[in-house]
Amino acid sequence: MSTLKVVDGVEILTVIDNYIDVFLPDREEVKRYPLWSDGHLNPPLLAEHGLCLLITVHEGGQKHTILVDSGFTSQGCIHNIETLKLPLDQVEAFVLSHGHFDHIGALYNLYESGYVPKGTPLHMHSTALAERGIKIPSSERFTLPQVFQDELEKHGADVRIENGPTRIAHDCCLLTGEVPRRSFEIGFPIGWRNENNEIIRDDIPDDQSLIFHVKGKGLVVVLGCGHSGVINILNYAKELTGCDDIYLVMGGFHLTGELFEKYTEQTIDALAEMHPKLVVPTHCTGFNSTVRFAQRMPEAFVLNSVGTTLQIFAG
Repeated sequence: MSTLKVVDGVEILTVIDNYIDVFLPDREEVKRYPLWSDGHLNPPLLAEHGLCLLITVHEGGQKHTILVDSGFTSQGCIHNIETLKLPLDQVEAFVLSHGHFDHIGALYNLYESGYVPKGTPLHMHSTALAERGIKIPSSERFTLPQVFQDELEKHGADVRIENGPTRIAHDCCLLTGEVPRRSFEIGFPIGWRNENNEIIRDDIPDDQSLIFHVKGKGLVVVLGCGHSGVINILNYAKELTGCDDIYLVMGGFHLTGELFEKYTEQTIDALAEMHPKLVVPTHCTGFNSTVRFAQRMPEAFVLNSVGTTLQIFAG
């Protein structure tokens, strides 16, 4: 069990996600990017196949800001950062959920441009730097884009390699590090990576999530793509913190496409047993699976959109 501070609140702003809808209404704990202000249309935000989140933690009158991932392209991420006028100079930790192309797109640019202050710690698992790719049946193996530690450091990142649970943001956030695989969830069977000049199956051991404990509410768990399996991740979050109350789970659940959709109902069954108050599937969850979450967990389900802010404060 790893000590994690109980905080007064967590705000999660979606900088990049696959989807945007300017007509989604606000609801309790969910604030949408407004279509207009002062009688004028607000500048549009961009969506793309990727993820980037800005998280603000409130604790004892202090704020701690964490940036998570950087989308598919530097253009989308930086456009939205500029449009939303985000104060990234306050970011004290940058977290890479894993090393896939749709999460590393603006890593170099954000440091090089000065949006993220040079020297800001960049937390990642060692495998996030691996050469890796995808082998789809009946097609050739292909290689995915890769980031390199020396290039990251050259651009200004303070690279922190941590494979196990790690507390950041003054102990207000716990990174899971590598997540034990114990459930029915299948990982990423079409992935490969180069390990010591040998091509092996890549189950994405670098896949990690962020955990927060909000006073009177319970755990807020934020995933990147959930390659470890959302059920594995939530069970590990409970194990690490000693808290069984899941208030919010948000992120990519990686239930898209024929290979993964066959596990959607089983995932929802297992998640429903945990009774989360809010379920926010994003990014790689997939349209069909997202619809099933909406149908089967209508009170907890939130349709995410670029510019949406989730506001979870002590109850």
